[in-house]
Amino acid sequence: MVEHLVSRDGADEGYPCAAGATVLGAALRAGLGLAYECNSGSCGSCRYQLVSGEVRNRRPGAPGLTARDRRRGRRLACQDEPVSACTVRAATTGGPVGHRPGRHRAELQVVHQLTHDMAEFVFLTDHPARFRPGQYAMLELPGVTGERAYSMCNLANPCGEWRFVIKRVPGGAATEVLFDKLNPGDRIALDGPFGHAFLREDDHRIVCVAGGSGLGAMLGVVSGLAALPRPLSRSAHVFYGGRTGRDLCRLPVLDRVADRLGELRFTPVVSEPDAPVPPGLRTGYVHDAVAAELGNDLGGRTFYAAGPPVMTEALARLLVLDSGVPADRLHYDRFL
Repeated sequence: MVEHLVSRDGADEGYPCAAGATVLGAALRAGLGLAYECNSGSCGSCRYQLVSGEVRNRRPGAPGLTARDRRRGRRLACQDEPVSACTVRAATTGGPVGHRPGRHRAELQVVHQLTHDMAEFVFLTDHPARFRPGQYAMLELPGVTGERAYSMCNLANPCGEWRFVIKRVPGGAATEVLFDKLNPGDRIALDGPFGHAFLREDDHRIVCVAGGSGLGAMLGVVSGLAALPRPLSRSAHVFYGGRTGRDLCRLPVLDRVADRLGELRFTPVVSEPDAPVPPGLRTGYVHDAVAAELGNDLGGRTFYAAGPPVMTEALARLLVLDSGVPADRLHYDRFL
C-alpha cells in the first residue's frame, strides 16, 4: 500500500497517510487529535497550512473556507489527500483520540420507519462497533459523490451494530439512495467514529436539544448517561423540536432508560402547529422552550445539541451569549 509521511511543523514525529486518505483522517487513525467538527468541508474547523508537499483537494469549492482563507493559503484537512510527503501546520485538540476511526464494510439489516420522512437504519459490521455516545460516522453510498455524516443513536457494542436516525432530504442524493434504493443485505462503506460532541462521563445533569433527525445523537447521549456508574444520581432533560406534530417521534429507548436515571424529562416542541396542541406539546422554537422551562436554572448543567445549524446557533446564543453558560458546557458538531 502506498503511504505518504505527514509531518507537523515544529513536531518531532509525523504520521503515515495511506493513498486516498485525508490529512485529517490519517491523523485521527494515528491517534493524533487534530481540530475538526463536521469532517465534510462545511464548518472550517480543520483549517490548516500546507508548509511543503502536494495534496489533492476532494472538494475545491467547500464552504468551510472563506475568500480570505484562500488568499492566506489556508486549506481543509478533511478534504486534502496527500500525494507526496507533506509538512502541515495544524491546530490540535490537546489530547489523544478516544476511539480511532476505522473503515468497515457495513451491511444494512433493517429499516424502521419512524415518521413520514424519517427512519432508523440498522447496519452491521464484522468488527465491534466502538464509539462514544453522540459521535457520528461517515457513510459512503453507491452512486453518491462524497461521504455523508450521520450520528449513531445506539451505544458501542461487540456485535458491530450501528444505528442511525436519518431524515429524508428533498432532492438529496444520499437520502434518495438510503430510502429508495438500498435494501437489507446491501453493503456500504462506513468510516468512524468521528465527532467531539460525545457524552462526558463526569456529567450528572444534562440537557439534550434535538431538531429532526438530531434526535438520534441525543438518544445515544441519554442512553450513555444511563449506562454510567451511579445512574440514579444523574438526570436528563430532552427537548425535541420539529415543524409540525407529524415530524416528531418518541423512540422506545427513552422509556427503557427512564427507570435507570434519577430523572428523565421529555419536552416535544413544534414551530408550526397544524392542529389543536395536545397537553405536553410546546409551540415555538426549541431554544425558546429551553429558556422557558429551565429559566434561571442553567448553571451546573451540560448541554448537548444536534440538529439544523439555525437551531444550534440560536441555542448557542441563548446559552453562551445571553445566559453566561460557559462555552465548554455546550457540545455540538457543526454541520452546514
